[in-house]
Amino acid sequence: MRAVKLFLVLFVFFIIQGTVMQVFSPSWFGFDFVSVPHFVLIGTILIGLFFDRSHAVWYGILFGLFIDLIYTNVLGVYAFCIPLTAYLLSYLARVFHLYLIIVFFIGLIGVTMLEFEVYGIYGLIGKVTMDFIDFLKWRMLPTLIVNGVFLLIIFYPLRHLLLGMKLYQSED
Repeated sequence: MRAVKLFLVLFVFFIIQGTVMQVFSPSWFGFDFVSVPHFVLIGTILIGLFFDRSHAVWYGILFGLFIDLIYTNVLGVYAFCIPLTAYLLSYLARVFHLYLIIVFFIGLIGVTMLEFEVYGIYGLIGKVTMDFIDFLKWRMLPTLIVNGVFLLIIFYPLRHLLLGMKLYQSED
């Protein structure tokens, strides 16, 4: 049942991730920047911090593969980068108390890591469409804002769910 709950939560994040920028597209409001929602990444980071690192990695692989199949033309980039980022950041749960502000910055670090990983891999295979300065100026900052706001919205409900699942798992 726990696996189904996590899958459904991440699936809802996946659906919202694919539709939110169609509804709130910056170009509709006359802006030229690109904002990329990484809501699945935020979810896997929180799973790694509050529940279990291995679940975060497996769900990162699965939903990263979904993202690769549906939104990109290069298979495996997100399937590799999302679990790697969630795995590395899950070790911070041992170092810090996981208050909202700490998790907020961990989430922003995760989004930054993912963006740089994907930009680097796409750069290696020649698929980059903007230079690095434009990437930082027109994509990175708006992406951090959108994902930061999403993290602030879902932090308490998802943390409550994950800690409850962890408590239930420890009782078994």
